[in-house]
Amino acid sequence: MKYLIIIASLCCFIGIIDLPIGYYTFLRIIVSFMAFVIILNEFRSRRFWFITFILIFILFNPIVPIYLYLKPFWIIIDCIVGLLLLYYFYTLIPKKKTKEPETIDINHMEIPRTRDRIIK
Repeated sequence: MKYLIIIASLCCFIGIIDLPIGYYTFLRIIVSFMAFVIILNEFRSRRFWFITFILIFILFNPIVPIYLYLKPFWIIIDCIVGLLLLYYFYTLIPKKKTKEPETIDINHMEIPRTRDRIIK
């Protein structure tokens, strides 16, 4: 799933240039599919991504398409959606934890203990 997000993001950036209508139909299908998958993953966990990708799903819906008719609007939308997909991919990558160097306590002295204790 992670790499499909990268592919959808790259398709959004490719959609900036003037291409045939078939590519934009393909772009609607792939972006709406990825938005749907992310909506299912974020249903109960992160509210921001859930709402954001619902809006993206509605905007890129291939069944009932929304036409804006002007290319500059779609260029801005494609850039924003591509950046959001890349940022979402970045949030999925686990953060690397740095190991703290082990310290040796030199001043620690072991208290000698005997095995048998006298209890009064």
